[in-house]
Amino acid sequence: MNNSIKTISNDASVFEIPAERFICPESLTDLTHQVEACLRLALPITMRAGGTSLGGQAIGSGAVIDVSKHLTHILDYRPDEKEVDVEPGVIQDDLNAFVRKDGLRFAPDTSTSNRAMIGGMIGNNSCGSYSVYYGTTREYVKSIEVVLADGSETIFEPLTPQKLREKLELQSFEGNIYRTIFNLLERHGKTILEHYPHPSIKRRNTGYALDELYRHHQPFNPDGRPFNLAPLICGSEGTLAVIKKATLNLVKTPKFQQLICAHFDSVEKAMKVVNHLLEFRPAAIELIDKATLDGTKTNLQQQQNRFWIDGDPLAVLVIELFDEDENSLTKRLIEQQQWLLQNGSYSVPVIDRADSAKIWEVRKAGLGMLMGKVTRKKAVAVIEDAAVPVTSLYDYYQDVRNLMAELGVGCVYYGHASVGLIHIRPELDLATSEGKQLFRTIAERNSTLVKKYRGALSGEHGDGRIRAPFLKEQVGEQVYAWLLELKRAFDPHNLLNPGVILGNVSITENLRADRQPRQSLTTAFDWSGDLSLMDAVEKCNGAGACRKSSGLMCPSYQATREENYSTRGRANLLRHALTEPDPRQALSHPELKDALELCLGCKGCKSQCPANVDMARLKAEVLYQSRKFLDLSRLALKHYGRLMKLGALFPRLFNGIQSLALVKRLMGVDPRRNLPSVRAESLQVWWGKQKPFSDSRAPRIWVLCDLFSQYQEPQVGQAVLNSLQKLGLSVQPLFMAQSPRALISKGLLLEARAALLDVAEQLLEVREEDYLIGIEPSELLVWRDEAKDLLAKAPQSTALEKMPVWRSNIQSFEEFILSYVELEKLPRLRTSPRKVWLHVHCHQKSLAKPLDSQRALQWIEGLQVEMISSGCCGMSGEFGYKHYDVSKTIAEQALLPALQNASDGDWIVATGTSCRHQVADLGGYQALHIAQVFEQVLSAAD
Repeated sequence: MNNSIKTISNDASVFEIPAERFICPESLTDLTHQVEACLRLALPITMRAGGTSLGGQAIGSGAVIDVSKHLTHILDYRPDEKEVDVEPGVIQDDLNAFVRKDGLRFAPDTSTSNRAMIGGMIGNNSCGSYSVYYGTTREYVKSIEVVLADGSETIFEPLTPQKLREKLELQSFEGNIYRTIFNLLERHGKTILEHYPHPSIKRRNTGYALDELYRHHQPFNPDGRPFNLAPLICGSEGTLAVIKKATLNLVKTPKFQQLICAHFDSVEKAMKVVNHLLEFRPAAIELIDKATLDGTKTNLQQQQNRFWIDGDPLAVLVIELFDEDENSLTKRLIEQQQWLLQNGSYSVPVIDRADSAKIWEVRKAGLGMLMGKVTRKKAVAVIEDAAVPVTSLYDYYQDVRNLMAELGVGCVYYGHASVGLIHIRPELDLATSEGKQLFRTIAERNSTLVKKYRGALSGEHGDGRIRAPFLKEQVGEQVYAWLLELKRAFDPHNLLNPGVILGNVSITENLRADRQPRQSLTTAFDWSGDLSLMDAVEKCNGAGACRKSSGLMCPSYQATREENYSTRGRANLLRHALTEPDPRQALSHPELKDALELCLGCKGCKSQCPANVDMARLKAEVLYQSRKFLDLSRLALKHYGRLMKLGALFPRLFNGIQSLALVKRLMGVDPRRNLPSVRAESLQVWWGKQKPFSDSRAPRIWVLCDLFSQYQEPQVGQAVLNSLQKLGLSVQPLFMAQSPRALISKGLLLEARAALLDVAEQLLEVREEDYLIGIEPSELLVWRDEAKDLLAKAPQSTALEKMPVWRSNIQSFEEFILSYVELEKLPRLRTSPRKVWLHVHCHQKSLAKPLDSQRALQWIEGLQVEMISSGCCGMSGEFGYKHYDVSKTIAEQALLPALQNASDGDWIVATGTSCRHQVADLGGYQALHIAQVFEQVLSAAD
């Protein structure tokens, strides 16, 4: 792998460009020094925040300077003035969480709000769903501190007439900038207005915002705002100056807000009503088309957010209203609902306020879901950001539909209907010559259509590289020449993000799709459900949902803020390895190995990535492909069952040996960690001493007893078996000889397949009325997740033929409890009042229903269950034993701080064995399995 993520720059666009350097400044001072050093070397500079740009403006060939890791501080907050000073790497949602206590927010609300950063929002003049109400980022940036292209620093802020005269008289680089802009506007302002997009378009990023300065600022508009170059920097995409920090204006959050969702049987009907809906003064009108709605059916996270969809609509308008009076809001909702039902909508549910976020999640996840479709024809960003006057929206939409029909191209439509901007994405395979030709043709033809309606080729995603070649057509040669003059004044040597906004490189150059596999691999998993291994990797479209600062995905990125340790970073590295001449050798590249080493296999991306990229499974396949080297820990996991069995025979000796520093070092275990001990009596030995209840007439309860429950935590296995017997059930334990989950995590996929088959052979006697229960979530969920694609390549056998009878019916202990409750076979249980702090295993959060654990505990009256809002605990099998510092950082984000609120007498429940070891090691807390809680309650009731 000749290039890497450090030398190939990618964002969420269709492009990639080799970069000479990748820099993460550690402070604002360091940022200035790094910029100065690049300028001295005449090295082009591309500023990068979240890297979610769709136009290719966050990538470049020189130095890519990333502000997302360190420049993330809120510097000053003045709630009385509704102002805040921030560094460019502050995430939009984090800022809003910080100011929420004062009833304030930063107005723009992008679909990438949980990872979009202020620097990038300024660069793109981002808007979001509420732009019809709030406008764009530009309206809320009071001042910007920047580094200019000569290395000097200044602040662009509102200027009094006297201050403006002083700036114009400066005999300096900055003074020349002011004079150039002032002269352009004074001489050509009216001509610029005539050639720019229609003034009714709120979202317009075409070229540079000279029209904004001329139309709204003094002295050109005597009644306008004080002259300020900050609005010009907004939307300039890093091509005019480097942003160091910004002062933002905040707004009051509305007292009341509520959604209605208007369903239509055609996109045309939805489009036709938008202009009239503006009379109801909405805060947002968002279009969601059928392709996006259908995507929620297979997306693990969005399936639960489909509750509001009535029938099978071809389009939905999500409409939100703000109001300061609740009665007024209710009245407006009813009026709008009635109007819509009379004008083309067949269903208009009013959404409960508590559920509003779920509807917006569907809208925000749209791009990722579209890109995750199992097809090589992806919904690509090329004409997705054009805005036209709202009165022309339907006509423009029809023109685009006719164009796509003429070219025979499928297309999806969604976005900001309220402001005349529908994200239109043609479905193309850019790896083919036909796809590239259509890509170019669509861009050229659409440019003509946008010009016809005096629209903006870019509403908020920016001209970038994708629309730069068409800017001259949009504004005309003369105005384009003035834009070049402005650029030269700011950047005489063309070092600030060259090729962006003003550029003529063909949009079919530097396509990431140009890299395609040259050699296929024989895989252990069956990847045909994704078309191929490469297609599974390519589901990552670069949108960067894995770069959230909190939540389930991606814990290693949250702990390190390193791009390589995000799902996106790993996917990019994998993509490059798989397209090398010798992919198997490339999969052993040190940088890729390092990136995957810090993947916890938490499965967060499997559900929370909108495209459902499963990095844990991809990691296992890579480890399988590079299996020629067998380290000691891998060897130990390969024979883990035998080791545990041997350890149980001589537990004191075994535990003493594994605690030796030399053994830990050979195993790669951090010396600060204590490996879990083997107990003197295994679960199987204990069971042999019992007199189990048996009733041949009742369904049997098969319990899959994993290695951890057999040897390290037999008390958990005992609690499961005892609890089930106390409920009057006939129990049949199955003592597993291996750990399929551990084997998969180390890439021992053939061994994992054999372990799964061994379990299947032991379950030949399972009847349809029987139940199967797993104790450890990660082992249980293998059967719902990897087992099918791992066993697809196994030789056919009786066990495999019978497996569909029971595989999908394996339940966790809590799932079984709830199913028994639903069958009315389990009466309400009671105990003395007690608080329970519940942490659910990350695999359950991703592949099951985490609330099931809470609901099961709540069936016991007297328990007050507090669900801890945590992602992965940070242990994740052997990960925490090897990567102590990262593991500790992850645990300290949410889990351990929550447990500090626990009082004496509270119960702490952690559903996974790794989770229980983590809270014991790092917090000193003794956590229980859910079955242990039920065992205590049932025993007390005897």
